[in-house]
Amino acid sequence: MDKNYETVRRIMLATNKIDGVYYLLGKNYGINENTLAFLYALTDGKPHSQKEISDEWIIPRTTINSIVKTMLAEGYIMFCSEQHTKEKAIVLTESGRKYADRFLKDIYSAEEKAIIGTLENYPPEFVSALEEFGNRLYQEFHEILQNKKEHIKHEQF
Repeated sequence: MDKNYETVRRIMLATNKIDGVYYLLGKNYGINENTLAFLYALTDGKPHSQKEISDEWIIPRTTINSIVKTMLAEGYIMFCSEQHTKEKAIVLTESGRKYADRFLKDIYSAEEKAIIGTLENYPPEFVSALEEFGNRLYQEFHEILQNKKEHIKHEQF
């Protein structure tokens, strides 16, 4: 347990550092980390629904909805029709791409340098391992929360 605890602790510290860097960059640019993540999600050029962004980036739907309202009003995003879905898909407008580029150009540059340096020391599979750990941890926490809800529900009766 102690070795696993230390390993998880190191991962947690590393991910907190990564999150903190994005938080500080957003703050430096005058936007919050959720807006930065929202823009980041949309810069892949594909349409995304609010639900999809909320689920993938683990940002509350109410927060995503607020960001969408603001970005729509500012002309940075627009809805596009996606066939076979109830959800409206969102894409960046041309002015939205320019707006996002103001922040993301520097971020992409720093990320590129950081990943090149990392890949000089570690194989690219470390990303898959980290993704798997994140997915498994998400599942375990989800299960814990579901069990707590069931326990609370039974206690009420």
